[in-house]
Amino acid sequence: MTFRHIAGAALLAAAPLAAPAENFTTAAEVRPILESIKDKWIAIRVEGDEDYVFFTPIVSWRCGVQAVQFGFNDEPPTRALEMPKCHTEFSNPNVMVDGDPTPLVTAPARSVETVTIRMMYDDGALSESVIPRKQVLIP
Repeated sequence: MTFRHIAGAALLAAAPLAAPAENFTTAAEVRPILESIKDKWIAIRVEGDEDYVFFTPIVSWRCGVQAVQFGFNDEPPTRALEMPKCHTEFSNPNVMVDGDPTPLVTAPARSVETVTIRMMYDDGALSESVIPRKQVLIP
């Protein structure tokens, strides 16, 4: 056996085994993603006489999330965000399909200064974020 063969065999033996593919359907799988983008859980855009508050990042990683509540400005986060179900029948369970609720809430134009979001993961853990308008305002 040549040195090249021995070195190749040693490298293969030392390589970690491939991890199983994640489906991103549990809190353990989605929490690291959602927590890493916590300051961008929403986006706000003014359309005519309304503020559009988009919850797209949360809804994109909703599998593994049990519930989301929010409040504008000084309101406590008691409004429930209507969440689409996790579509485990598809290879991408976070996909949006016809009939799913739109991840959008409206308010009077320029009235939303902060959004407080409380998220409960499917393991019961809570996470909260207060997001200022200027941080997530899109043109």
